[in-house]
Amino acid sequence: MKRLFAPFVLLLFAAGCAAPSTAPTTAPATSTPADAGTASAEATPAPTVLPAAKFTLNTQTGAKITFELPAPAADPALETLEAFRKKTGGKPVSYVVADVDNRAGTEPVKMYQINAFDKDGREYTFGAVSEVLDTWKPTYRNDFEYKLPDGRIVDNATGSALSNEASELHDANLDGADVAKQAKIVLASIDVDLPDKFSRVSIQPSGSGQGEDATPVPG
Repeated sequence: MKRLFAPFVLLLFAAGCAAPSTAPTTAPATSTPADAGTASAEATPAPTVLPAAKFTLNTQTGAKITFELPAPAADPALETLEAFRKKTGGKPVSYVVADVDNRAGTEPVKMYQINAFDKDGREYTFGAVSEVLDTWKPTYRNDFEYKLPDGRIVDNATGSALSNEASELHDANLDGADVAKQAKIVLASIDVDLPDKFSRVSIQPSGSGQGEDATPVPG
């Protein structure tokens, strides 16, 4: 009997020894550090520039707040404060005098804080004027004398009168704008070298920690 399977076996053997064919592959594209830096720079917008001027905010609770940043030195609301500061030799500060119209508001406005930022991200904080008043008032000494912030020593009568004046100014600047009322509220900052442009001006009307952005008044 003839054997017919030998050629078939040889054919299979030849096919098994042949090198497998592979499709050409392309390496995935990768970005270089330079490309990444360029993309990052293109994605970062330039900060908005807000000139130092008059700002306004309509709060979420319905109040309207308007102020100049910083307040002009000749503002009548600052007269008694500046007179006391000069009298005791206290350090100069920057002010904001906020006009608060809360007639349409639903919550009292205390003007807890104003936070202004320059284009480099530096923050300038304006808080209750009572905080700087505490640094301007005289300090009592054990020998019935008072020491003023500029280092001068005054007698008991003079120091007591200045201390009482500081307390009166403190109490006069505690009130905010109650619902349905209007008020001027003075804030102060120990930063006296303010920029002429800001990137953001944020207000905390009630001290809740939630800032609301003010915008420049046109014109």
